[in-house]
Amino acid sequence: MRMNWWGDRARRVCLAVIGVALAAAPGGCAYKMIETPYVSYREAGRAIYANVPEGLRTPEIPVIYVTDRESSGSDERGPVYTYGRSPRMAYGIAHISPGKGVTWEQLVEDSVSARRSRTYSPKVVKVEELGTIEPTTKLLEASEGRLAVRPGAAEEMDAEREQFYRVLSRYLDHSDRKEVVVFVHGYNNTFDDAVLRIAEAWHLSGRQGVPIVYSWPAGSGGLKGYAYDRESGEFTIVHLKMLLMMLARCPQVEKVHLVSHSRGTDVATTALRELHAECRGALEIGPVSQALGLTPVEIQGGPRSTREILKLATLVLAAPDLDSQVFVQRFFGENLLAAADRTIIYFSEEDSALGLADWLFRSRRRLGAMRLDDFTPEARALALQLGQLQFINCRVRGYDSHSYILQHPAALSDIILALRDGRTPGAEHGRPLTQPFPGMWEMEPDYLKPKN
Repeated sequence: MRMNWWGDRARRVCLAVIGVALAAAPGGCAYKMIETPYVSYREAGRAIYANVPEGLRTPEIPVIYVTDRESSGSDERGPVYTYGRSPRMAYGIAHISPGKGVTWEQLVEDSVSARRSRTYSPKVVKVEELGTIEPTTKLLEASEGRLAVRPGAAEEMDAEREQFYRVLSRYLDHSDRKEVVVFVHGYNNTFDDAVLRIAEAWHLSGRQGVPIVYSWPAGSGGLKGYAYDRESGEFTIVHLKMLLMMLARCPQVEKVHLVSHSRGTDVATTALRELHAECRGALEIGPVSQALGLTPVEIQGGPRSTREILKLATLVLAAPDLDSQVFVQRFFGENLLAAADRTIIYFSEEDSALGLADWLFRSRRRLGAMRLDDFTPEARALALQLGQLQFINCRVRGYDSHSYILQHPAALSDIILALRDGRTPGAEHGRPLTQPFPGMWEMEPDYLKPKN
């Protein structure tokens, strides 16, 4: 009986692993460009593309990347980033081609159409590394029994930061919208997987603002790979904090939107949690913030909240692979809600891929797989009073139950309305989500789909 039990359990776990792995990655050589989001159909989409800066009107889709993946050398495209961990951060531009022989005019027309004139198979064709940020350990020294920033380290960091800003300015200079969207991917994503996701979403939303993919060392695959990726998520926290602080310190950047998916939601919220703690401890700033130039005097005379310091307009937790009880502790017990102007949580009762994480960690429920009946009357009342917190139950079907948020034309449409257009839920605001009960929103499969 024991052998039969284990065999049955092993089969279930293996199937769950396969499900999560397939959900996490775009799908290799068979990858196709995601469908046009409903909100970008026809004239509405053409009007947005008419405002694309001249310098970005090319069929190629460029995306800024920041990564602490280890490089195994280079090939014809440029550096090859693996799932190995690097103590330094590298950054540059990844160039995505939608296919051979595509013109800007053809790409725009197909990007606003339900039926396209051809099949697009985007791929990363060039990776241009433009700089690095040295490990934080090189910034520090032991002084009187404590870690402190060593002499000259702040100046070195300033120089590295200015070089990064010059790359960022290539895009900010072209755009009236001085906003940055940072995408933090999930489990089992390779470097290319993450780049393709944000590149397509940015293009199909009309190339507004500046896209940055933060690619952490994930992608080893399998059950052990999930454990490896989870620890890589812990390794990468300090680097994501550095990126967010650099963006916050950039004079050209007015707003930052942080979009995280699956296991990346734990990475994003942990980084924010630590930054929030440093900002709250205004007179005892941590070494990373010191190295990046944040001083107690500046906090006392300037911004008075984490959201103001970080310029964080929106935090998106999409299909979050995050224990619901951990979420409650972080966002309410530690008031992480104060880190952003608004927090949007997309979950689905049909997200079967998160069942593996529940089994592995004996979780009561992953946040991304919540059900409406999980919300007690007290929780509903609290959500109703907190207007900056948006819970959205995604009832979309016909797509992967975990990666729907950047694939389904209804789900992607809602993110576009929230980030690009700054709309709040409700038909009166042009974002007509339904309400199963006050404090909760729901998305139907045909949400925003044109009737003809």
